[in-house]
Amino acid sequence: MGTEKCPFCGQEIDAAATKCFFCGANLNEESIEWGLERLHYQQAFRRARRIRYPVALVVVVAGIFLGFVLLRGTPFGQNPIPLKQPMENSLLRLNARVTFAGARFTIANNDSFHWENVKLEVLPAGFGEPYCLTVTRIPAGGTYTVGIGEFRCKDGTRHNPSSVKSERFRIRCDTPDHRIGSYLAAWK
Repeated sequence: MGTEKCPFCGQEIDAAATKCFFCGANLNEESIEWGLERLHYQQAFRRARRIRYPVALVVVVAGIFLGFVLLRGTPFGQNPIPLKQPMENSLLRLNARVTFAGARFTIANNDSFHWENVKLEVLPAGFGEPYCLTVTRIPAGGTYTVGIGEFRCKDGTRHNPSSVKSERFRIRCDTPDHRIGSYLAAWK
């Protein structure tokens, strides 16, 4: 009897062997065919994986580069456009005083800067839709007086204190350092 090479591991084995002594593979015709087919698929998968990883890496690097260029807002190599609003500490608590007398609100700006693009909101009890009023500017140290009937919902409905109970008053505005100014007052 002679020897032959195992089709799986390549070691010299007895030609009449039904199982490889070295790798343990069955050596009948069906097992050999199935095993070789499996090796073929594994090798094809490894080749595809070798190609896929570099392509994925190129896509990721291109995405990061494109994201960087888009976030800067300018073509690569030029000076970026400065952001109007910083990301951290973008909310500033306003120094305000709100009084309600009869059917009028008096809002006092006690800050040392002007409030720009001011949004005044009367917030009803619960989770109802706020009644809003927009004012272009409230100067530093100044006051603004407004009737409660001037506040409206998005649908245009005017605030009616006899039918809607309001519990809070909110102020939002732009500040000179490009932050959002905020103030909230509550009453019972």
